[in-house]
Parts: sequence; C-alpha cells; structure tokens
Amino acid sequence: MNVAIIGCGAIARKRHAPALLSYKGACFHAVCDPVKANADDMARIYQVKAYYDMDMLLGEKDLDAVILCTPERFHKEHVIKALRAGKHVLCEKPLAVNAVEAEEIVKEWKKTDRKLMVAFSQRTYKMHTMAKQMMLDGKIGSPIFFRTNLTQKGAEYTTLAGAQPDFYDKYLKNIGGVLLAVGCHRIDLVDYLFDAHIEAVQAFTPTIDKKYESGQKIDAEDHALINARLSNGLAGLIWVSWSNYGKAENETVVYGTEGVLRTFEGKGIRICYKDGAEEEFDTSVDHDEYQNITNCFLDTLTLDKKMVADGMDGYRCMRVIDAVRESNASGRWVLVEEK
Repeated sequence: MNVAIIGCGAIARKRHAPALLSYKGACFHAVCDPVKANADDMARIYQVKAYYDMDMLLGEKDLDAVILCTPERFHKEHVIKALRAGKHVLCEKPLAVNAVEAEEIVKEWKKTDRKLMVAFSQRTYKMHTMAKQMMLDGKIGSPIFFRTNLTQKGAEYTTLAGAQPDFYDKYLKNIGGVLLAVGCHRIDLVDYLFDAHIEAVQAFTPTIDKKYESGQKIDAEDHALINARLSNGLAGLIWVSWSNYGKAENETVVYGTEGVLRTFEGKGIRICYKDGAEEEFDTSVDHDEYQNITNCFLDTLTLDKKMVADGMDGYRCMRVIDAVRESNASGRWVLVEEK
C-alpha cells in the first residue's frame, strides 16, 4: 500500500508523517508541496520522493492513497482530484469550508469505490472512547444534558511550527475562524459520543479579541457559543474559543440520571455519582494520540477496518457549522437540514 502526503506543513511533518513511516503495512511513498523547499526538506527527512505538482503525483499508477494536509480552502479541489485519480483519501479536518463544498465532495466520493476519511482525531482519544463506552454501559444512567469546550490562546500561539504573531495576516484566508479550526472537532465529538446528529442550533459567534497586525479585528469569529439539540432529544452547550489566555481547556461534562461524567485533558475521567461517591479512571496512553487518526486510516486500507469518520461525517459537520453561522446572523434557532 503506497501512500503519499500532500501539503508539507507542520501537521504533516509532526503527526501524519511519523505515523505513516512507522506503520508496517504501508509504504511512505512521497510528499508533495508547491513550495519546492518545503517538499525537498520533508522528503530529505523521511527519505522519500518529492513532488511539487499534485497532478503529477496523482498520475502515478502505483500510488494507492493520499493524506491531504493542504489549507482548508483547497480541500474541495484537492479531495475531488484525488478521488477522480482513483486514490483513497484521508483529509485533514474540516472536509471543506461550507456545506455546499462538502456536498460536492460527497457526491464525487459516492461515484467511486474509494475510501474517504476525515481526520476527526478526537474520536480516537482514549478519554473519549472510554467515556462513550461508560455511557453505553449505563455508568451515569441516561444522559440528560452535556457541555463540551475546547478553548485556547489562539491559532497564532498553537501552531505546530511555533508562535507566529502575524499568523492571521498570513493564513486566515486559508483556515477561516475558530468554527472551522476548532469548532469542527467539538461538533463532530458530540455526534460520536451520543450516536446522534445535531438537528438544531442557537449560536453566538463574535470576534472578541483577535486582530491583524494593523489592530483591526480579524474577518472571522474567534469565539463560539452553541446551544445544540440532538436527534435523540439530548441538548447541550458547545463552547470553542481562541480567546482563553490562561491554560487551555479541553473538557466534556455529561449529566446523567445517576451521576455526572467529566473528562480532563491529560488526566482522565471522573464520575460523581448520585449518592455522593466519586470514581476516577486513568486515560493516559504510552503513545502520541495525535497519530491515532493516521493509523486508523491505514487500518481501513490494509485491514479493512471500519472508517473512524467518513465523508458523510465531514458533510454533517459542515451543515451544522452553516446553521451556526445562520443562527448567529439571525439570532434564532436554526434547523440543520439533512440531504
């Protein structure tokens, strides 16, 4: 199984490439980036062939799959090209920048027999897989409400390449606001944890603090508060932000009829039961969980395992984000349309 990485930025170098290199059932075939220096440097580090033109790479008959790590605004074009070339695709999140683009991708995917997976990596974290199983086992009775948050200092502080004060001037047009960069993870996580789809939202998505170097506020939201109603009747709050200048927060709390389950980044899971008793569970692992999603993709190709998150999951997430944008503009609850 020959696999190439397209886009040689930090996420490709520090997450996908190490996982691909160490995977025994696949061959790290090549890298591709239109910036020659980026492709050459990554090719040198991993001892693979460098390409500077995506079409030339996709034309290789012995290439089976690609991992797309290109900027978000190019995802639609690049995923469709790869599918038409007969390649399996792992696309970094989000699948597209809006639901219209995501729908075009899914339509193209459905014409093929290829795998299309979206890198919703938080589905694979031990604290989330354990939390889901605990709820299925009835540890807190029936879930009745939830809240989940993912807040941090901002994209200029959290890039894998290091802090970049001029990040928004250089890259905002590529990545969009906090909804695309961070919110997609939490929106998808809700679907995963509760085996249900978000069917309606009421949202507030302001630009609170992020600015260009000129001092003008960025042309995208840096904060989002989303009330969500799920298809199974459950309701809850999703909060994502680039304006938390303290310690980053990554927490999910599920309130059940028999207790409350709480996840903690790097610590584990705590359950507070109805009778006052408490129980803690360790979710630490002996490997880099950021590489899980790459391994899962390769497992689907070499071991025929079920995809963790396919093209339809990516499309549903974009429909929710579009509904969030509409709700923010109107101030009303908005139904998430399914097609």
